[in-house]
Amino acid sequence: MLLEGIFDPSVSVAESDLFGDVSKLYPEERTAIATAVKSRQQEFTAGRTCARRAMGHLGLPDMAIPVGSDRAPIWPAGIAGSISHSTTRCVAAIGRHSDGIKALGLDLEEATPLDDTYAQEICTPRERQWLNRQQWGTRGRLVKAIFSAKECTYKCQYGLTRTMFGFEAIRIELNLADGHFAAYFEIDVPPFRTGDRLVGRIRLRDGYVVAGMIIR
Repeated sequence: MLLEGIFDPSVSVAESDLFGDVSKLYPEERTAIATAVKSRQQEFTAGRTCARRAMGHLGLPDMAIPVGSDRAPIWPAGIAGSISHSTTRCVAAIGRHSDGIKALGLDLEEATPLDDTYAQEICTPRERQWLNRQQWGTRGRLVKAIFSAKECTYKCQYGLTRTMFGFEAIRIELNLADGHFAAYFEIDVPPFRTGDRLVGRIRLRDGYVVAGMIIR
């Protein structure tokens, strides 16, 4: 299972392929993707299906997950969640505020290495300095892992701050040997201040990079 070990047991997870039955969406969900291309409809449907399956594992009722004006999911009251997908797979994570979970972040990427030129866009100067000390043949994979960790962190903090920012706002320190990463804010994003640290888990398995984070 792709998500094994990404979260502690208080978080419920589910995964699937990208095939889903649009007719089983709630009316407000179908409306949100009515004009979308078929591939986007499949991604959306798989994501909502995975999220509801994860909610069911926690004993939560089946309910709609509408789309907000910022295009992010509107989670039911008392619930934190995150959805991600690659070109072939979809994953979702759900937690309850009553279990002390304020926000969740989840990212899934194919583990294909990124060309080194992407490091200029994705990585901060300190991250690039770290990359320059790594074995050349591993750099593309490490850039992809940094990208996934930043996407995961962005989703997690957004659940609290509703603030958008670019790659330069977060600096990642990877420890792939033990499957963890640290994310440091390079700017103030209230309630977070420059230098504040969040931690997450990351795995490279079965041809994918998976990153997860909890804010309590």
